Amino acid sequence: MTDIPPHPSAPDDVPLSVNQEAMWVGWRVDPAAVTHVVPVACAVTGELAMPRLRRAVAALGARHPMLRGRVVTGATGARLTWRDAAPIPVTERAVTAPRQEALLAAAHGRPFDLGHGPLARVEVLRGPTYTVLLFVVHHIVFDGTSVVPLLLDLQRAYAGGELGPAADPAPMEAAALRSRALSDGPQGDADRTFWRELLAEPTARQTLPRRRPADGTFRSRTLGIDPELETLLRDLAHQAGTSYFTVMFAAHVLLLRHHTGHDDPLVAAPHHGRSGPDPTRHVGYFVNVLPYRPRPNGAQTHREYLRHFHGHVREVLTHHSLPLPALLRAASLTGPEAHERTHETVFQYWNTTVDDRLDVRDIALSAPEGTCRLEVIDMLDVADYALTVMLREDRTGSTMVWKDPDGRFGDETLRRLSEDYLAVLHDMVERPDGRVADGAARMSPSLSLSRTEPTPSAGPAPAPESAPEVDTRLMTAIADVWKEVLGLPSVAATDSFFELGGHSLLATTLVDRIARRLHVDLAPADLFGNPRLRDLTGVVERRAAGRSTRHTAPEHPTGPVPASPFQQGLWLAQRMDPQHARYHIPLSWAVNGPLDAPALKAALTDLVARHEILRSGFVERDGVPHLEVMPPWTPDLDEVDLQDTAQAEFDHAVTEWGERAAHTFSIADGRLLRAALHTGPGGRRTLSLCVHHLVLDGGSVPLLLRELRKCHRAATGSGPPLPTPRRQYADLLAHWAERGSGDAEFWRRRLDGAPSTLDLHPPQQPTPHGQFTLALPTGVTAALAPVRVAYQVSDFMIAVCAVAAALHRQTGLDDLTLGFPVASGRPPAFRDVLGPSMNTLLLRTGCTPLTTLDELLQQVREEIIAGMAHQDVPFEHVVRLMRPPRRPGRTPYLDVLVNSVDRSGWSIDLGAARLTPLTTGDHADGDSKVPLTVTTSTTDEGSLRMSLAYRGDQVDRAAIADLADQVTALLSDHLPTSLQQPVHARPTTRSEVTGR
Repeated sequence: MTDIPPHPSAPDDVPLSVNQEAMWVGWRVDPAAVTHVVPVACAVTGELAMPRLRRAVAALGARHPMLRGRVVTGATGARLTWRDAAPIPVTERAVTAPRQEALLAAAHGRPFDLGHGPLARVEVLRGPTYTVLLFVVHHIVFDGTSVVPLLLDLQRAYAGGELGPAADPAPMEAAALRSRALSDGPQGDADRTFWRELLAEPTARQTLPRRRPADGTFRSRTLGIDPELETLLRDLAHQAGTSYFTVMFAAHVLLLRHHTGHDDPLVAAPHHGRSGPDPTRHVGYFVNVLPYRPRPNGAQTHREYLRHFHGHVREVLTHHSLPLPALLRAASLTGPEAHERTHETVFQYWNTTVDDRLDVRDIALSAPEGTCRLEVIDMLDVADYALTVMLREDRTGSTMVWKDPDGRFGDETLRRLSEDYLAVLHDMVERPDGRVADGAARMSPSLSLSRTEPTPSAGPAPAPESAPEVDTRLMTAIADVWKEVLGLPSVAATDSFFELGGHSLLATTLVDRIARRLHVDLAPADLFGNPRLRDLTGVVERRAAGRSTRHTAPEHPTGPVPASPFQQGLWLAQRMDPQHARYHIPLSWAVNGPLDAPALKAALTDLVARHEILRSGFVERDGVPHLEVMPPWTPDLDEVDLQDTAQAEFDHAVTEWGERAAHTFSIADGRLLRAALHTGPGGRRTLSLCVHHLVLDGGSVPLLLRELRKCHRAATGSGPPLPTPRRQYADLLAHWAERGSGDAEFWRRRLDGAPSTLDLHPPQQPTPHGQFTLALPTGVTAALAPVRVAYQVSDFMIAVCAVAAALHRQTGLDDLTLGFPVASGRPPAFRDVLGPSMNTLLLRTGCTPLTTLDELLQQVREEIIAGMAHQDVPFEHVVRLMRPPRRPGRTPYLDVLVNSVDRSGWSIDLGAARLTPLTTGDHADGDSKVPLTVTTSTTDEGSLRMSLAYRGDQVDRAAIADLADQVTALLSDHLPTSLQQPVHARPTTRSEVTGR
């Protein structure tokens, strides 16, 4: 397990960042300072297998070699190196002291030697009534955001899973070089000016009373936030257009205002310092601590103050990259006296819910020897501040932790501060329009003993801005979601989603998060039609204003309900041709780690019991299929041992299992789910599910997996019992029925005169079905960026344009129709309802000999946006409405289907096992229902992928090969630079494709 290869071409050392170098200098001055280490302590329940733990820690050291590193100096300055590094030591010892005392002694009793390393150690402390697993890491290579990914890797390695190659040090090196450039070069001029102006006036002393002298005893106080109060605080944050964290941070500033006796408290807060859409994936030191100086005005109402505070936070975060030592130098805040002013209190935030794979209150370490469980104890790290306050979020709710590392304040001060903080929170939610100053009546008398200097004037309250076009608070809330999804520090009202790097799959994520958080109906079409932040805010504002006029949800149906139009179409097709029209979804995952078959079967049983759609039979009533809920049942779980087969034979067997499973389905009995665990060469395991399309679609797979994980936790006792979901698929059908079938007249106008079939060069003799995978260059997405920005389009729109252009050229037709599947709109209340919600929309393009590629691209964009705005009309209703001429074996208007596949959320943990998808859920080639299916997807790295699957009995292979060449050439060579060329000008570059 420890023989992990290094990242390709990765160096074995990196320069220190400015903040790391300051920490290194501090270590040389005082090697034993408690601020140098980050302890992560976990209470252990059950028996911890020490040999397995040692192997897991060795794997962690190989995966994250900087933890084994040391600091060396040379001609280029101080660097962190792990060349010839020693392993991370693991020790086990008995202790007799109380748990907290033993932990503090183990965490801070042995200083690290930065010159020799390693910079991490692991200890197992066995006390009279407790066992604790303690990680101690030097802060120079580790910060709070690193805890979750480290624990995830520990969990996987303990179970015997592979961690992959050694982590790429490039992000650390880039961060270090950028910090140096900002600190020393002109790149940091704007940031230095900001901090100089913010901190220019003398900052007041906080004057919280301290022990004289400090007694050196670590003290902490924990305050749980009542769930009802937390809900009210989150509602207040939503109303104020800010985040829950900002409200909690703002309350801390009000607390300091009261207890220091002035309106100018200076408070620090860490910024994670990581870039990209997933800042939690890196283990290392990236954090930068920023000073905040919001200057609250007692005459402000709480709402006004929150808006003011939110604006201040946004402004500070715009300048978050300048390292703390550099910004303090810029403001002339250096030396011991300035340190007293700037390092009084820090407000930390540790949110462990950002990665739903880990529950820090219940981490299962699974192994054949048995399973033990870990619970992370409140963080024992100590910042270089007199008082540390931490907001911690996990799945049990919110907790405030007050830490007095060297006993400067004492128990009584911590008690009063924590209780008064709670009073501030209650005051904010109970009197949102009450004055800030009036809240002092709810708190204890000020802790301030005396003011050592005059209180600076807070100045007049900020003047209200002129009335904006949209609600600025709402726009701020939406902007926060943009920043999360796009991984950006800030966005402006005029910014466009596509100009900022957004694409189709990110658009779906963005819309879903906005809809959930703001409780509005929103669809991707709304974003495509309104890509700028201000315009999208207007859409959300109008939707929110219209909520009060909507009808209440209908009562839950108690008997059989008519199937959706989509389900009715599948049901009818299968009845007409039961031997060939198989509508099943084969899904497979590689299983990394132990997966207990009985627990999996119990989880599948609970899954079926919780979701009525998985036990709904389809029965005919007056010629229409109805869903009839059947009693709970236990799905079959086939366990197949194929360890003696070759890999190709094993893969074929897994595919064949799905085909056989599909033949066992009876759509009338409500048992349309099968499962299998295949064990192949080398003991590798594959989990397969075969589910009928009547009860599942591709968009529902992530929800299916999340529900399976919940059921698995409940079945294994690692999670709470699960309540029955409030809404079921029948409720969603009732909602759709009440909503109506939408604007059918739109589609009548759109499709009037459109061809229902295309000339796709049928073969002279039927041939096997096949597929071409386009060999697009890895940089094609970046090359298309100017097109996305200039035309406000997504990668999917560009891909559809390329397909349409190639079809116009090949067929010579000036009028085409293409289909593309979408998920029908669901209100937020139904987003966790399992079941299919697919609809197929139609896109029509016209192309004369003079039509240019850019004109075709604009057509495609307008058609997709218009279609998605009218997606409520089921495709089956459109066909009945238009009554087009039909051809045997063909679906009108659907000779070509362009599909966008999003596999985000398709990887999941079941206990100690990690499931990684092996299939996309698309049908095999032999099950294609249309002559040509084009599939587009975006990889995790942002690369565009495309494939063309065809039916050999309906279209000629050579024609599809030529079409694949044209699409490849358009996307790779021509589209970014030849948008003004006529569509019918065939490209001369022939791109390579691979076919099968």
